[in-house]
This record gives sequence, C-alpha cells and structure tokens, in this order.
Amino acid sequence: DNGRIMRDGIRTVILGKTNAGKSSLLNALAREERAIVTDIEGTTRDVLEEQINLSGVTLNLIDTAGIRRKSKVSENIEKYSVIRAISAIERCDICVLMIDAESGITEQDKKIAGVAHEAGKGLLIVVNKWDLIQKETNTMRDYEKIIRSELLFASYAPVLFISVLKRRKIYDVIEIAKKIQDNRTRRISTGRLNNLIEDAIMMKQTPSDKGKRLKIYYTSQIG
Repeated sequence: DNGRIMRDGIRTVILGKTNAGKSSLLNALAREERAIVTDIEGTTRDVLEEQINLSGVTLNLIDTAGIRRKSKVSENIEKYSVIRAISAIERCDICVLMIDAESGITEQDKKIAGVAHEAGKGLLIVVNKWDLIQKETNTMRDYEKIIRSELLFASYAPVLFISVLKRRKIYDVIEIAKKIQDNRTRRISTGRLNNLIEDAIMMKQTPSDKGKRLKIYYTSQIG
C-alpha cells in the first residue's frame, strides 16, 4: 500500500549489461560519486545501494554489476555479482533495464528483462547514450519498435530515451518509476471488477465444455 511505499521507499534496481551506464545514472540521480565509473567493462563488482528523496518520495536505488553471459563468467567474484544481481531483483519493486543505444538490445538484455518479468516486478526500459545516435525523423519510434518486437512479453513496460552524460531526461526515470509503483499497488474495487466481467461476458460468451458453459459468479482482487 502507499504507506509501505513512503516508509520503505520504492526499491528500484538498475540492471543491464556491463558498461551500459548504470553507475553513471546512480551517481547522477544521487548527485554524488558513490559508484566507481570508468570505461572498463565490469568495474562495478558488487551491489551498490543509495537512498534518495525526490519529489517527496524515497527511492532505494540499487546498482548492480552487469550480468554477463554465464559462459564468460570465469572469476568467482563475477559469479558472486550475478547472484547478487538476481537477489536484488527478488527484493526490489521496480527494475530499470538500461540498454546501450549504440549496442542495441542484446540477448542478455532480454534474459534480464525475463528474470524481472517472471519475478512480477515493475519494469522500465531505459535507452542510454541516446545523444550518440544519429537522428532522423522516426529514429526514436523505429528504435522503440525494435525493442517492443524483442520484448513481446513485456509490452506493458515504458521505454525512455536518456543521456546520462548530457543529463537529459534522467529525472524522468524517477517520475516513471513512481507511476509504475502506483499501478503495481493499485486496488480495483469489487464492484468495478464485477461490472467489467459482466460487460465482457455480454460481448463474448464464456467457453463451454460438453454442453456446459463456464459460469463466473464473483470477482475480487485479493492481493
């Protein structure tokens, strides 16, 4: 409920492949150099957590080391980072999947999104380094179409184009995360749900099996 959100904050984990800009986003939002940022892939070896308050809402931003393909994970410390990243997904409210605009969406990005989706978490797809992409009339729309086609199971997830380096739209991450959490914790009244089901049955009858038609007596949101 909203009371829990205000007490504990919106636990938001930043996920993505190595060098997508996760630590840079964390630093920009926290306005401090808490995470180590370099051009070397895989610099963030553990999970960094920063609590910030923006627009009256507390957010626990969790930055993870990039999740690599298991075949490339040779060091024990990297294996540990993968475990910690998946653990961060399990205990968060919202997953921010960061995609490198130049690299495009990768198989690993899709796997990360799948883990978040299967865990029932809110999902925000952030395309970083958008300032490095040459633009034409429909570049953003076409790019989003590609993402949507690759993540058909997550059609509900908003897509946001940002540049952490240029500080473009980075605070939109916070605003959209708040909206996602509002939707995740929204309760629909029993009356509205039952009216919806009644309207649906009027438009299309329920299926039948051996001459017996499915009957829906009552609908309620229990969790």
